Amino acid sequence: MTTSSQPAACGAGTGADVCPDLDACHGVLRDLLPRGRAWDAARRPGTTLWRFWRAVAHLYAFINARICAASEEFFCSTASETRDGWLAEYGLPDPCDPFPDLCAKVAAVGGTRCEYYRQIAARAGWSITCDDGADACGAQAGCAQPGCAQPGDNTVGAPLRITVHIDESPAYQAPATPEPQAGCLQAGQALTCGPDVSPLICLLERVLHAHLAVTFEVVGTP
Repeated sequence: MTTSSQPAACGAGTGADVCPDLDACHGVLRDLLPRGRAWDAARRPGTTLWRFWRAVAHLYAFINARICAASEEFFCSTASETRDGWLAEYGLPDPCDPFPDLCAKVAAVGGTRCEYYRQIAARAGWSITCDDGADACGAQAGCAQPGCAQPGDNTVGAPLRITVHIDESPAYQAPATPEPQAGCLQAGQALTCGPDVSPLICLLERVLHAHLAVTFEVVGTP
């Protein structure tokens, strides 16, 4: 077992990393000079040699400051100068992204199970359940068209049925109900559009795998 006298790192830019200031850089430069009376003046403040190496130390201090600042850019929590690059790399900002916070998206590991999709939806205020849609009954009376029915299972891809429970979804906003006007409303025409769950669809499209054949169903009172 080996031991080290270096302090343990406690976060970005701390621990064993050394960020020398101007005085430290100046001292190191002077320590590299030869010994003897001709060079002693470099250690006496105000002399020509002292001022010369002080000027060189400014450059070294600047370089070290930039190197130490760069270490902060390796972490999303401390990045500042390269934050625009971080956002572009992770596709933010995006109003449909389930991880609008940069560090939350960096730490996201994803998932393929219904529980993961439910968690993503619930965080945005939607209540959903999902299954493979194997209990679908096909065409319904009044909706089927002749010549469209096919025998056997016509499933394409990996089916995933997502059921949206709008009564349990605080994010759902019911559409406005316009008043019928004479001459505009026709027999059989609906008074309002169906429930709009497009914000949820936009959200889930960011995490649903491309091979899935996804269908959305809405249950509850519009």
